[in-house]
Amino acid sequence: MRPAPVLPTLRRALAAALLVLVAASLRAAEAAALTVTAPGKTIAFTLAEFQALPHVELDAYDAHEKKQHHYSGVPIRALLTQAGVPSGEAVRGPVLREAIVSHAADGYAIIYALAEFDEAFSDRTILLVDRKDGQPLPEGSGPLQIIAPGDKRPARWARMVKSLEVVVVPVGP
Repeated sequence: MRPAPVLPTLRRALAAALLVLVAASLRAAEAAALTVTAPGKTIAFTLAEFQALPHVELDAYDAHEKKQHHYSGVPIRALLTQAGVPSGEAVRGPVLREAIVSHAADGYAIIYALAEFDEAFSDRTILLVDRKDGQPLPEGSGPLQIIAPGDKRPARWARMVKSLEVVVVPVGP
């Protein structure tokens, strides 16, 4: 009896390993582009799911670029509503101690008061955008970026946003 050739067996093993790597890469590509975490609930969106959400468009001045741009994105208040975060008349008392922390891929984190996103407190719409001037956000900015029109400094225009987290600010002594 003749032993099975090693080379074809090795080729099959390498091909199987390659298929596993390709499948893992595809799963990673479809991984959540955004998670929204509120007490008791977390929702996640792939980029395709985020892009399918109802979008709002607005023009805003980008102080980094010193230029006006046309943005398209989802109002953050809509994302918070999907996560079960209180809004409207329910935003009172202890709920006013809730804040939203935006986490970016580069480690940048920003805090917003929950009331900033509520129509009962503010007329402005803070967006999580995926398009600027009709194009996907450029590398280094996207795939998602917060646009906070009305801020005099663009320090809270977070780029590469990966998650929004609702936190409760503790009461001091």
